Amino acid sequence: MSATRDRMVLAAAGLFRDQGYDGTGFRDVVKAAGTSQGVIYHHFPGGKSELGVAVSLAVGEWVAAGIEAACAAMAPHDAVSGVLDIVEGNLLRGPLRPGCPIVAVALASDDDNGELRAASDAFFTRVRAALADCLVRDGVDAAAAESYAALAVSAAEGAVILSRARGNSEPFDATRRALLDHIDQLTKGASA
Repeated sequence: MSATRDRMVLAAAGLFRDQGYDGTGFRDVVKAAGTSQGVIYHHFPGGKSELGVAVSLAVGEWVAAGIEAACAAMAPHDAVSGVLDIVEGNLLRGPLRPGCPIVAVALASDDDNGELRAASDAFFTRVRAALADCLVRDGVDAAAAESYAALAVSAAEGAVILSRARGNSEPFDATRRALLDHIDQLTKGASA
């Protein structure tokens, strides 16, 4: 990958997070990345959907690798708590506007061939697998672990949306408590 292409992917990720995939045009990305119209078409000849896939892959790799590392190194409660800290810091309380660029890509209206959904689904599937594996290693039944992982990812993303709508972190805080209580019940049940 070239530095210019990387800069455009990073700029697009921020724009997708801030204003959505559908609300972002190539002109916005070019301006944010400090490049020219011709350069973006050179790097993304497949158009905006190719850029959306690139954002999902790049951001997804960075986030998923961090979650996998946390899940491999920590007990389930600590790993989930750490992941929620990252979500809260980056998507809710940080200096950035709340929102997830991968969710923006998943919700794209111009995804006729399904490549944007597939790219975002690959990320969410990878994160769910990391969380489930963490629980299974701790003795939780595989089906219960997979169910919890789906719930955790859905709840965390939904809590960001609810907190954004409410204008405060109360929905996220409540979701955090519920997810950590649930994981404690699962792991206590596995050790009993």
